[in-house]
Amino acid sequence: MGTTARREEQRSIDPFDPPKAHLLGLLFLFLTVFISPWLAGQLPDIVWFCIAAWVIISQKRASPGEIFRLNKVSPGALAFPITIALILSSAEVLVLEGADWLTRGGFSQWAELFPSPVDQSLPLSEVLSVCVIVPIAEEMFFRGFFSTALRSLGTGWSVVFPAIIFALFHHPVAIGGAFIVALVAGVLTAKHDSILPAIVFHATGNAYMCLLTAVHNRFEGRASDVLYYSITVAGVLLAIKIRPELRRLWGDARQALRDFLSRPELGTKARLLFRHWSYILLALENALTIVWIVATTTRAKPI
Repeated sequence: MGTTARREEQRSIDPFDPPKAHLLGLLFLFLTVFISPWLAGQLPDIVWFCIAAWVIISQKRASPGEIFRLNKVSPGALAFPITIALILSSAEVLVLEGADWLTRGGFSQWAELFPSPVDQSLPLSEVLSVCVIVPIAEEMFFRGFFSTALRSLGTGWSVVFPAIIFALFHHPVAIGGAFIVALVAGVLTAKHDSILPAIVFHATGNAYMCLLTAVHNRFEGRASDVLYYSITVAGVLLAIKIRPELRRLWGDARQALRDFLSRPELGTKARLLFRHWSYILLALENALTIVWIVATTTRAKPI
């Protein structure tokens, strides 16, 4: 029995594997930049983290399909993720536009202090990357690999903690929206034990943002504004059609947050993770990111 248990343990990943995969992915990225800058520029960074995760999974002789949660779902399970993506993306756009209006353009000027990860001219390669490669790779790493590794800590930690890390890797303006997206994707993954609904949800949201950018690029003046706001308001109004489903989603998300924030388990589990060198380095990386955001903001000219 003891030998069998040890073998099973060796075939699964543990909570300390995701930050190790992240660090290994960074190493792969830096080596690629040195060896082939062209290749490094063609692939989103998250792809290297997925490759690193696969290396760790293979090393432990675990099943990639199980760890990445590539389980099949019924086609009907993919309709709701599409609808909720349109609603949340529309709401995020309107909130950001409202913040910019209230600050008289100050919010957008602050956003421009930080480099955009997306080529706003939207060449085909960028569209494919944003709408296909990135959603698949990010969901495989965060909702698949990362969430699976934290299952032993409970549903709250496996859903919420990867969402926090996911959000901190985004553009400062998008951190709040990215956290909500990741939280919803985590809830969908936990419900279906598959990342496929989360991939569809994520890809739809990214494609929607590309559509709005294309509208802005194609049209000018009043025509651009009418189309832009008509699309976003229509997206928000979809919420009226699926109110019961939204209430259930909110209930699941709230339960995950409660589980994550419950005491004294919160402190106990946090200490368990952040005593390990891999999480210490991950925390340091995120702390440096926050310092960079604050320093960039304070050095900027008053708006």
